[in-house]
Parts: sequence; C-alpha cells; structure tokens
Amino acid sequence: MKYIIIGTAGHVDHGKSALIKALTGTDTDRLKEEKARGISIDLGFATMELSHEIMAGIVDVPGHERFLKNMLAGTGSIDLAMLVIAADEGVMPQTREHLAMLHLYGIKYGVVVINKIDKVDEEWLELVEEEVSTMLSGHFLADAALCRVSAVTGEGLTELREKLLAEAKKVVTRDRMAPFRLWIDRVFIMKGYGAVVTGSILSGTAAIGDTLTLYPSGQQVRVRGIECHGHKSEAVYGGQRAALNIVGVDKHEIARGMSLGHEGYGQINTVWDVMVELEQSIESGIRVRLHLGTGEFLGRIYLFKDDSHYYMRLVLEEPLAASAGDRGIIRLYSPQILLGGIMLIGPCKNTRRISEERKLLGAALLKQDNYNIVYNIIVDNEGIMSGSEIKRRAGYINKEQVDQSLEALRIEKKIIMLEQLYIASGSLLSLTQKCQELLHVFHSSQPERAGLSREIIRQKLGLSDKVFDKIAAYWQKEGTIVSNAGDFALQTHAIKYEDWCRELLIACDKALTHHEFSTMDVCILGNKLNLLPDKANTVFNILLSKGLVIQVDTVSIYWKTMQYTIKVLQQYFKRNETITVAQLRTMLNTSRKVALALLEYLDMHNYTVRKGDERHPGLKIMDFSEE
Repeated sequence: MKYIIIGTAGHVDHGKSALIKALTGTDTDRLKEEKARGISIDLGFATMELSHEIMAGIVDVPGHERFLKNMLAGTGSIDLAMLVIAADEGVMPQTREHLAMLHLYGIKYGVVVINKIDKVDEEWLELVEEEVSTMLSGHFLADAALCRVSAVTGEGLTELREKLLAEAKKVVTRDRMAPFRLWIDRVFIMKGYGAVVTGSILSGTAAIGDTLTLYPSGQQVRVRGIECHGHKSEAVYGGQRAALNIVGVDKHEIARGMSLGHEGYGQINTVWDVMVELEQSIESGIRVRLHLGTGEFLGRIYLFKDDSHYYMRLVLEEPLAASAGDRGIIRLYSPQILLGGIMLIGPCKNTRRISEERKLLGAALLKQDNYNIVYNIIVDNEGIMSGSEIKRRAGYINKEQVDQSLEALRIEKKIIMLEQLYIASGSLLSLTQKCQELLHVFHSSQPERAGLSREIIRQKLGLSDKVFDKIAAYWQKEGTIVSNAGDFALQTHAIKYEDWCRELLIACDKALTHHEFSTMDVCILGNKLNLLPDKANTVFNILLSKGLVIQVDTVSIYWKTMQYTIKVLQQYFKRNETITVAQLRTMLNTSRKVALALLEYLDMHNYTVRKGDERHPGLKIMDFSEE
C-alpha cells in the first residue's frame, strides 16, 4: 500500500472542510468555536482510500488570514495540494497567498477545485476559470487538473477522486528505509494511556516498543501504541497520518512544533545557513517568523554583504532540530506578511560569508541529488568525516543510499577511505602539500634533524589526534612522508651534519658515560660540553633523532645508561626472580622517577614483564649483547 498526505489550501469560507466531508464523510471541524462560526480555526484530519493501492491522509487547513500560523503547521508535510476556490467569489487574497506558500514549500503535485458550482451559472463559471488560469500561470499548478465541484450536491466528486488518484500515482513514495521522522501537530491525554501525539510521517518506520527521541529536548520515549487512519496498528510508515501513544515524557513537555525521530539524526542549532526564495526585498537583521514542520520559530535573518540574495543566515531565538534540505516559510514578525521560502543548508560555521562548498551543498539539496549531497557534506566539513557523521548530516537520506553514494565517490577517486574515515581527495592533497611545505622549511633550516615532531605538524594542520594518525598512516603507505620515532620527514630527506656537529657528537659520547643515572636535558648537556643553549639544543635533538637519547614520558636517558641497566639486570636475574622499582633505584643509586622510566622502557621492549608492583625477566633480557 502506498501512503500519501493531501493538504487543502484556499481562502476562508470557500468550502474546503465541506468538500473533505463530502469526499470522506469526516467532519474536520472538531472545535465548538469552528462549528459555531462556520469556519476552520485549527487543523482538521481525515482519511480517504483513493484505490486498493493508495491510501491518503488529508490535512484540512484554515483559510482565514488570522489562522495562517495553523495553516502553515499543516502544509509543510503534504505531498499533494488541493487548492479550493469558491465559484461565487473567485480568486481571493488567501487564494493567492496559499498558492505562493505551496510553491515555496516545494510541493510539486496538486489539483485545483472550483467549489460551490451550484451557486453560479455557466457564464460566470467560465469567467472564474479564466481568472484561475491567469493566476496559476507560471506556478506549479499551471497544468494541474481543474475540477468543477459542488460539495452540497455531490456534482463532480467522482471526477475529483479520479484526478486525485491520477496525481497521487505521480507522488514519490516516502522512504521507509530512511530514519523515522514525525512533526507533532497535536498533543492530548487519553485516559488510561497517557500522552498521545499525532502528525504526518515524513520518512522511515516506527513500531510498538521502539525507542524514539523527542526533539529538540533530546528526551527518550517509548512507543506504547499506534493508531493509523482510524485503526490500531503495529507499525507506521512514511506518508501516513498517525497517532502515537508514547511513554517516558509528560504531556506538558510536548508541544506542536516538536518532532519525534531516531536518535542521532538531524542537527540542533539556533544559527543556520539557508537558501532563500524571496517574494519581496528585505533588510538585513529584520525579525521574522520561521514556519518549519509544524512549528513557528522567532528569529532574525541576515544578508551576506558580498553575496547574492539566494543565501542568508537565520539566527533563531530557540534551538531548531531539523535536517539539511528542510524547507519552511518566513514571514515578517509584524505585520505578519509573507517574505519568502527557505531551505536549510546546515548550522552556521561562524564565518561572515557562505563558502563555495556550502553553496554547492545547497544546490545539491535543492535538486535532491544524493551523490552530490553526500560529497558536498564531506567537503563542507573540511573534507574529513566519519561514515556515521555523514549519515547523521545527510539527515533523511537512507543509509543504503548514503553507502551507495560513498562507494561511487570512492570508485571515482573523489574521496578516499581511511578505515572508517572519509576524506575528499582535494582535502587530502591540500593537507599533504601543507605538510610537505612545513617539512621542506624545517629540513632547510635544520638539516641535522631527522624530522619535525608529530604534535607540531598536527597542530599546524588543525587536526585531531585520531584524524591525524589515519592520514599519517596513509602518508607512510604512499611513501611521500615518512615517520621515525614520532618525527616526520620528507621521503627524500637525508640528515646532514655540519663539522662542528660531528665533533660535538664524538665529544658527547666520551663525556656521557654509562653511569649517567639522572634525566638528560639540554641544560645538562650544555654544561657537560660547555655549549651555548642553541648549540646544546641542536646536539640534544640529534641525539634524540639518532636514538642515542631515549625518552620515556618526561625522562630522557642516554643510550649507554640503558645498555648498562640491561646488563646489570641480566646478571641480577641469574640470581633473582623479580625486582621492584625501589630495588632498582637502590642498585643504580638513582631517583625513583628515573628507575621507573628505565623499567617502563624495558617493559615496552620485552626485557622485563610487569606483574603488579614487580618485574620478571622478559624474553630478551638473557639474549642481550652490547654489540
């Protein structure tokens, strides 16, 4: 069964609710005030089986301009619009405004209904049809079916059902494999059951027993029961209208404008970059009302000074939980006139202008081009993302479609996969070139050094430890940049020593004996060799790069000291089975800090094995030779 959502639109008192009742038998005006005044005030709901294959949920919206907020709450989730125009009044202000809003929401399918034909003659009806055709010119309903109907007499209802069915067949079925999402339009308490929320399912599937997240609060709720199109159900799918009985949250914590969905999908923020289609020019910084999903959100919209009017920044007064590609309507705060439509690109990146990468992402979202959406999400995130984060930001593209796009991008070499990390080829090339430039400058200034430290490179490139290590492994594999003992160098780099360096290294080897049982540093080295700080630092770094000074945490030990320690332990373990830090400290007449560093190094290299506070001989201790 295919499920779709049909929404009404049109001026007040043009017979939208009466038409729904004539089609379905359901009176959508449920409030006492609505019945007393004869007009719809809030959203109404009904169900209609268009065929054995297609079931439609119907959202009936109010037509009065005072209740436009409620109208917009019902329009954001519809698949197919039914624009209703009274034959005796013709095109009216809310007819035009509702038509504009349907267009700005990106709705593609619809039927035009001229209602109340029992009140006019043929000549007048033809004039109204001509007026309607003129209004629709250039809009998405320009070529839509136009049905003459009387909700009172029933004339034209059969043809209207046929036209709705024909149009419903064109609607793309909502993705059941995508993450579940429902914008809440009603909340009430059912005695004996608790909180019930209703809404239109935008995508995905939810079943009794599922755990969902209430956005933007992040509270976890469990689905206790489901009613869909008037019947109890075990599960609900994209395209359906449904009521969900949920537990884990109080009624007062839920409101229209919130949403239910799977945990970890979509994004929550107050500042968003958006694409805008304006109905009229606006000034930067004006206060606006954003209508998105079933909610109304207050905020301000800002123009980028050096950019086109298609891209703007929306700063809201409360967090919005939404997804890239979501569409909404903006109205002036007061008076509440229509300004235009917006599509969310993503949360703001704290820049004063929108990047070209983000513009390309916006264009892909507008076209619903999954391949380029996925690619530009990666590029927009500095070119590096995990697979799970890509799927979260892709919002309501299903996981299989994201994986297919990632595989296609990998085959075409637009991205490279580093374990679970995806990186745009251009970004990887840029990082590689930047690292090569850093190393080239470093090698030129300090040719005697084996390489530049990992931490300095990581910080210069602005990468996390996890990301840097994966990229460094890629460099090693490719052979462009090599690593040795935590330092990085160009593959072509060869260490070059000046004459004074060679002489000092020889002097250093003579001056530093095996019994240097204190931590080695630049100052100590300088004092022993009578060197100025800069030359002492150079020699110390050479010793480190050649492995002649061994570092364990903050302790630096000369290689002869380590060899001597191993030889002492070799003899010790011929007579003893274990040794402690305190015992080694006493044996070598050193500090606990140095003794601990010596043993930790020996543990790492299998000369000793730690068991509790004691060390046992390792596999390599008895095979050690000073040669």
